[in-house]
Amino acid sequence: MRLLLILLWMRLWLPAAADVEAGDWWKHWPEGGGLVFEDQESAWLQSLHVGGYAHVQAAHVDGDAGGGGLSYTRRSDWRRVRGVVKGRVLRALDFNIHLNLVQDEGAAGGGVEFDYHSVFLAELAVDLARMIDLGDISSLQLGYGKRKLVELSEEIDTSVNSILSVERSALAGLLVPFRQSTAPTGAWVRMTRGDELVSLGVFTTDSSPEFGGWGGGRVFLASWRHDFSESWGLDEALVSITGGWQDAAAADELYSQWEWVAAPWMRLGQGRWGLRVSGAVGQNDGRLPGAGGAFGGAVVMPSFWLVEGRLQGVLRYAVMASEGEAGLRLPSRYLREAGLAENGGLPLLAAGAGDFHESAYAGLVCTIVPEHFTLLAGLEWERLESRDVRVFQGVTAWFSTRLIF
Repeated sequence: MRLLLILLWMRLWLPAAADVEAGDWWKHWPEGGGLVFEDQESAWLQSLHVGGYAHVQAAHVDGDAGGGGLSYTRRSDWRRVRGVVKGRVLRALDFNIHLNLVQDEGAAGGGVEFDYHSVFLAELAVDLARMIDLGDISSLQLGYGKRKLVELSEEIDTSVNSILSVERSALAGLLVPFRQSTAPTGAWVRMTRGDELVSLGVFTTDSSPEFGGWGGGRVFLASWRHDFSESWGLDEALVSITGGWQDAAAADELYSQWEWVAAPWMRLGQGRWGLRVSGAVGQNDGRLPGAGGAFGGAVVMPSFWLVEGRLQGVLRYAVMASEGEAGLRLPSRYLREAGLAENGGLPLLAAGAGDFHESAYAGLVCTIVPEHFTLLAGLEWERLESRDVRVFQGVTAWFSTRLIF
């Protein structure tokens, strides 16, 4: 809690980058979480940002779980509170640190603890193209630390402060799980030339709260991304294709249950319209009972600005299937949570595993203060089956607040 208060004080009282009119008080909070210092001509420190974000959610689940009726409500869930420090030094070295500052045990009948919990992100990267002339290569980044594997899913590539649904889809959670609320540790290289971005990376499967060790398994990624917006005549047109492979022995911790995966995604935008599509095919590791075999899935998410810049409507349809009878899992929020012993004791739902899952989401995103305060609400229908036996079918009503400071 002390660290959170310090971050808030720094964000509110350190000088803003520019003066604003008295009526536009909210513009004292610039985009991206709070500019504290910027001087691109400085030899040592070019920029320093201190800020954070807090998300509080509520949800109600109503449906059928294992043949019995289910009704479960979570009235207040401190989904995440994170402090952020980021900046650039020596004109080429970028750092980005996100710290988890809350632990909400309400799902298991506990309380809320505000204090340092773990490191979510901690990236350090140097861009060689800022130091030497690399011709038509505009960026050559070498990085190390904890970062999200954004290459595997459009939903993960989008910041959690900007996603259009209260929670990401079950497919995104399968491809990029955040175990212990932390990202994996690894090393990577990313090269940008023209409209193309190519990246290679290797990450440890160790999910330590701080930095993962290298004594166990590995995740290898190779990715290609191209910006087609100019050639297609659209405001936005990104296409990405990524391949991932996990090399983990029986005694090693797994990053995810997949052994290998191919994951294309696309993001299109024109005027008020947007379309986001993610897909995946792969092979599950199989060390968990019933979880082996091939799997595949897709997510389609169209969106439209009902009131430009203020109110956005979004739809999402997601479907997954696997060869293994337990090759897929329901999201932990709030479906598997509803099956915990503390919440009624439905073991089949708490495990939340099956071989076919689909969901349909409809919601609104209301921007109160651009880049800083947003409200989200939605309804999501979903079902999970295992060998034609219904594990769950029902509807979740969602509500979320997002504060970025």
